[in-house]
Amino acid sequence: MRERKNYLDVAKLLAVLSVVYVHSSINYNPVRRTIACFFMPVFFVIYGVASSKRSITSFQELKFFLLKRVRSLLVPYVLWTIIYAPSVNAHFFKKVVIGNNYALGQAGTNSVLWFLPCMFIAVLLFQLYVNMRLKINGRGGRIGWDLSAMILCGIISLWCNPGSPEGRFFGFDIAFSGCLFMIIGGLLRAAGDYLEKKPFYVKLILGLILFAAAYVFATWNLPYLEKDECYGVVMALGIYGRYDLFLCGAVLGSLGLFMIAMLFQEVRLFAYMGRFSLFIMAVHYILFNFVKPLCNPIQKMRYGAYLFPVTVTLCCFMICIPLCLVIDWAVPELNGKCGGTKRQEPAAIQNAANKSGVNSLE
Repeated sequence: MRERKNYLDVAKLLAVLSVVYVHSSINYNPVRRTIACFFMPVFFVIYGVASSKRSITSFQELKFFLLKRVRSLLVPYVLWTIIYAPSVNAHFFKKVVIGNNYALGQAGTNSVLWFLPCMFIAVLLFQLYVNMRLKINGRGGRIGWDLSAMILCGIISLWCNPGSPEGRFFGFDIAFSGCLFMIIGGLLRAAGDYLEKKPFYVKLILGLILFAAAYVFATWNLPYLEKDECYGVVMALGIYGRYDLFLCGAVLGSLGLFMIAMLFQEVRLFAYMGRFSLFIMAVHYILFNFVKPLCNPIQKMRYGAYLFPVTVTLCCFMICIPLCLVIDWAVPELNGKCGGTKRQEPAAIQNAANKSGVNSLE
């Protein structure tokens, strides 16, 4: 059985803190621009690395798979949209059903929740990719399928993107890019296992090099983003700039985040909090109402453009520590942990996992 990797939980924490940093930043400085190129793609990459990659071969397995994803992604999606809703009416539910960033903004709820339905669609696409891959015999055939699937996902994502902020149902166009990153994550699993055993200094140096490379690609991509009056990737709206530059920056930045996460994987608090990335992502806009006014004086300080978002992010993290303990006990559904997800997997699924030597980590 494949053990749970603590560095992936730490990576989820660093990723969601990157989300908080970008959302709290008031300037399009180089740090914000670099983080913006990978802070959402990295969640899809993490899923690809952690996924058990088991084939679904029966209706029982399909039912369990779908129920688990509905409970972990769509149930908290609905709950959080209602929490943020100024009023609940027919217009609200219509926009929530559409589920993309633009529609959620029209509903008056939190637009950041676009990620949950988009992730749901991406997970379904990725499982379809896995099922088809496992039917292919031979290393060469599977490599060919991997490349073909990634190219196809990229083409469909760009083709479906309407070039307007209205978006697609459940972020369908963005989900194909998400599936592409999941495939890349799956292919990087072996490299992650290898680098995990390397010395501290190797991970640190490699992480810094990867972040520097991500900055270069983010800078090269900037002129293409400025055409859309943006100063960084806005994955929620499908604004990628030049797609190849976006992909390179996102993958390199994600790998850099993994290297840094490996440095802190023994810190139990970080690994524990990483399992609440969904909750932190959903609640941080509420926390901004209390934290930002307290941190506003920092903006006037030298380097305030950098210190302000860092301070806001750290304050939100500290507040979330006790909140996560309470939520885990009282309302785990807000973090995608419904009671039903704790059931034992059907025997057929457990047997398949034992034969393949993997288990579910997502």
